[in-house]
Amino acid sequence: MDALVLAVASVIRPMSVAAVYAMLSAARPTRLLTAYVATGFVVSTGIGIVLVILLGIAAGPRAPEEVRAVIPIVLGAVSLSYAAGLLSGWVQAPAPDRTRATPGPDSSSWLGRQLVNLSPRRAALAGVLTHKPGLFYLAALSAIANSTSSNANRILQVVLYNAIWFAMPIAALALARRRPTELQDFLRRTTEWVWHRQREIMITAFGILGVYLIVRGVVELRS
Repeated sequence: MDALVLAVASVIRPMSVAAVYAMLSAARPTRLLTAYVATGFVVSTGIGIVLVILLGIAAGPRAPEEVRAVIPIVLGAVSLSYAAGLLSGWVQAPAPDRTRATPGPDSSSWLGRQLVNLSPRRAALAGVLTHKPGLFYLAALSAIANSTSSNANRILQVVLYNAIWFAMPIAALALARRRPTELQDFLRRTTEWVWHRQREIMITAFGILGVYLIVRGVVELRS
C-alpha cells in the first residue's frame, strides 16, 4: 500500500509533463513517445529490481527491526533536509526557460537540450532522465522490500510501481493518434500550472514524505 501511494504521488512531475508536451508538439509524436516510455520504463524497472533485491537481503522482513527502521529514517531525514533547503533558498528548484513559448527546462540544461529537435534517441534519453530513481522511488523500494520475503513478489511490485509512475506518458501515447490537439492543450495548461508552482509543490511533497518516513521508521523501532 505504501508503494502504491508513493507511485500515485509521483505520476505528475514537471520534467515529465514538459517532455511529453514537447513530444506531442513534434511531427511524429507516436515514435517519440514510444521511445520515451519503452526506454525509461525498462531502465527504471531494471534499476528498481536490482535495488529492491539488495534491500530485501539487507533489510527485508527477516532482518533485525533496527536495520529495517534505519533506511526510512535516513531517507526521511534527507527528504526533510531537501525541503528545508528549498524553503530557505539554499537549494534551487529547476529553472524554467523564459525564451520558450511554454514552460519547460532551461535549454542550457541536459534535459532542455534533449527536448530541442527531438529524435527517438533523444526521447529515449529523456525517458531515462525524467524517471531516474529519487527519494520517492527509494522510499517505495524500501516499503516493497519490507512487505514480503518473496523476490518474485518484490519484482512484481516494482513493475506495477513503474507502470503507475509512467501512467501519464503511457496515456499520452495511447491518445496521441486520436485527440492530439486536446491533449496538447491539457498538457500545456498542466505544465504551466505545475511549473509556476513547482517550488511550493516540491517543498510540500518532500516535507510530507520526510515526516512520513521518519514516523514509519520510529514505529518500526518501537513495535
